Amino acid sequence: MTTKQLAILLGAAAVLGGAALCLSSGSKPSGAKLNGKAIFPKLDISQVARVELGDKLKLASGEKGWTVETYHNYPADHAKLTENLLKLTELKVGQVSRGKKIENADILTLKDASGKEVATLPLGEKHAKWGHGRYATFEGETVLVSDSLDAFGTDGKSWVETKIVDTPWISFNDIAEGVSEEDLGFATGVVAKVTIAGDTNRVATIGNKVKDGNDRYFKLDNSDWVYIVPEYSVDKLLPKPPPEEKKEEVKEEPKEEPKPAQEEAKSEEPAKEEPKVEEPKAADSKAE
Repeated sequence: MTTKQLAILLGAAAVLGGAALCLSSGSKPSGAKLNGKAIFPKLDISQVARVELGDKLKLASGEKGWTVETYHNYPADHAKLTENLLKLTELKVGQVSRGKKIENADILTLKDASGKEVATLPLGEKHAKWGHGRYATFEGETVLVSDSLDAFGTDGKSWVETKIVDTPWISFNDIAEGVSEEDLGFATGVVAKVTIAGDTNRVATIGNKVKDGNDRYFKLDNSDWVYIVPEYSVDKLLPKPPPEEKKEEVKEEPKEEPKPAQEEAKSEEPAKEEPKVEEPKAADSKAE
């Protein structure tokens, strides 16, 4: 064996030995190492002051609490907000989806009070088959995360509490803005007492019907918010129209049908007297 051949054999042995060492050490592909890994392991939700999902959803914390900027700056449902922020702290990689590409991702961004990003995650569509996971981009890989994060795929209205009155139960369909006082009709509207959170002395004002619809404008106390509510939900608060007076029906006596002329003539004719039959005189008893 020549020196050259020996060198080639030694080089091949070194390559095979290195490969065997890697296999024996139990090393895994980089993607497999992500399985089960927390997405936001150090997320402190108390530091979050703003939540954005592109232009679809914007929530912000301010002096009056959390509001939904993408829905009239209306107060956010704080319980729902807290629930979904906690979901992010528990979010993990379910599995790596090799060959899957996320197109037109919605960027979920969390910021602190100064506007600094504290967390970000590009989100794709939900898993079509499983329904309980969602695609996301994490550490350069497309992964399927452990929660579908449904709340982050909806519009701003889904982040507010639409029920505004407990008794009677009233939930609004929308917020009214830019409507004239005349069209609102609160000045001549119906004022009634309603119950909210056990308080039976809350004042509600029901205004006019919305143009081209059956919903009504609705206001609580002296609030600046004007709601659009279904008319059926405020029916009990509206005055009932007076009952219609029932008109007595005058029964007409049946008219006698005129008799035919011949029958009238017969009825007017005097009854004919029957001829008297003279009885025969008895024979004279004296013979002459």
